[in-house]
Amino acid sequence: MIGIDIIDIERFTKLSQEDFSHWNSVFTQSEWDYGFNASNPARALAGIFSAKESVMKSVGDELMKQFSRIQVSHEANGKPIIEIDGKKQDNIHVSISHDSNMAVAVAIQI
Repeated sequence: MIGIDIIDIERFTKLSQEDFSHWNSVFTQSEWDYGFNASNPARALAGIFSAKESVMKSVGDELMKQFSRIQVSHEANGKPIIEIDGKKQDNIHVSISHDSNMAVAVAIQI
């Protein structure tokens, strides 16, 4: 299955690192830290959010709106890695891209 999501980065521009308690049902602490260590936190967090949405769409009903079950991390080269319920998903491949004010992600479950 394939899932795709696109989101306006502007939605994330007003977030501050101290807002985590309001977003901890969407982002893990690791994702939040990754975002705020990036040169453009809004861009990074929008990409992670979009990746999670695309994974939900590719997996289906079992994961819909269950952000907390999905973890997006990155290899040293930037490649996104997906974990569900703490287990690496070698059968789910994700690509995240950004352009001006939009972030998009595609997930393919093989």
